[in-house]
Amino acid sequence: MSCLSPIKCKLEASREDELNTDVLVVGSGLGGIVAALELKKYGYNSKIVYVGALGGHHVLGEAPRYSNVDIESIINKAKDLDISKGFFDGMYIYQNRVRYRVRYKHIILATGGVDVPITFPGSYSAPQKTAEEILLQPPSGLNVVVWGTTEWGLRTALTLRNHGNDVVVMDNSAYFRDSKYYELIKTRVDFPVITAVRIREFKKGELVFEVVTGKKENEVKKVKADLIVSAVRIVNPYIPMKLGFKVYYSFELNSLVPRRSNYGELLIVDERGKAVGGSNVYATGHLYGAVREGHIIEQGKLLAKYIAAKDGVEASENVKDALDKFLVMLTIEANWLYNLGNRLERGTDGTGRYVEPNVIDVPHWASFWPQIEEAEDIVICPCNNARINDVLKEIKQLNRMKELKVKITHEETELLRQLKLPKLSFGDDVCAESVCLTYASIILGGFLAQRPGYFIYGKPQMLYSDTS
Repeated sequence: MSCLSPIKCKLEASREDELNTDVLVVGSGLGGIVAALELKKYGYNSKIVYVGALGGHHVLGEAPRYSNVDIESIINKAKDLDISKGFFDGMYIYQNRVRYRVRYKHIILATGGVDVPITFPGSYSAPQKTAEEILLQPPSGLNVVVWGTTEWGLRTALTLRNHGNDVVVMDNSAYFRDSKYYELIKTRVDFPVITAVRIREFKKGELVFEVVTGKKENEVKKVKADLIVSAVRIVNPYIPMKLGFKVYYSFELNSLVPRRSNYGELLIVDERGKAVGGSNVYATGHLYGAVREGHIIEQGKLLAKYIAAKDGVEASENVKDALDKFLVMLTIEANWLYNLGNRLERGTDGTGRYVEPNVIDVPHWASFWPQIEEAEDIVICPCNNARINDVLKEIKQLNRMKELKVKITHEETELLRQLKLPKLSFGDDVCAESVCLTYASIILGGFLAQRPGYFIYGKPQMLYSDTS
């Protein structure tokens, strides 16, 4: 096995074996580590397999964090657990060229999110890396554009500035994506932060962009850029999809996530789209939906209590009390996450069905709704630089159309509703399945006014009509 990260992975094995554990924790996220530490107190044997850095992206960079969680202490405690480098593909663990068929009673997914490149016309030829890549060995003396005003983006920018780079931060959002973190560190920010940006192109070492001013014409600017660093993260749905769970778009997370309970238990969805029960699969960290480190820690503890209660070694009333306290914390500190959790568990408006929303914001789409004539330069699969034009050609053939017009107007609404869509397929390598399905379905969803799930599972038949 050769794995540099959760998405840059080549699975190899020269022999097979078996592995047994009470709880399999996949990934090095903080929530999974905390849950394993708590379960140890109940007598559980947990096996943690991961690639990348222990603790995930939280341990990268040198900038202050919003929370005061002692991450180093948690990681040091984790070293007393059964923990090793390895990759889980939904059935086997690949480790040291051995493929283990793993047997477990419970499985916790702490695979978190993955950084993805931003895309704009010509982005495939621009010098670009993700924050996770660049922070492993920060450069110095470069003109760097960091894309993203989340805590992760601002932490990345601060770290790169500390290493002697000239930094500019940009985002297509009109506002800071994490204003609370910015208020915490703004006295340290000695570099420009530009919001409401649309990137036009990268040409001759310069990034050409426009700033949406609200006036008749946007302001066009240029900035030198030796390197573009994307701090945009999407949820990694690889394991849930491998295990047969459906994933749905969440505009709050700008990604695809599985249905789950507020405890973190993944829910099984029937043919009518209703969540009909639980499973022995649980999610924590980014996959759960929490973004603050403090929330991740508390949910990891709650998850351990819940698993113990299911097995009869913890009182159910203690778990209910812990859930109530956790939900109160979310209500106060992250109300959007509390609301998302309720929709994923109980369905939209308590119907049991989750209504997948249309895409309203795509932070990794830095060109911000490009015109159809620019489509061939838009990358929708960063794993192999596949372009949107290839998919659009397939859509035209499927609908027997000479020309595909994309205008989100009243006149075009019915045509877009009835548009037949191909299911996305980029291959069966880890990168394509971890990144491309999510990445492409979100971009295409925004571009064609469709729900992202349609590109994975197909459109309901009642929406189809003869468009010949």
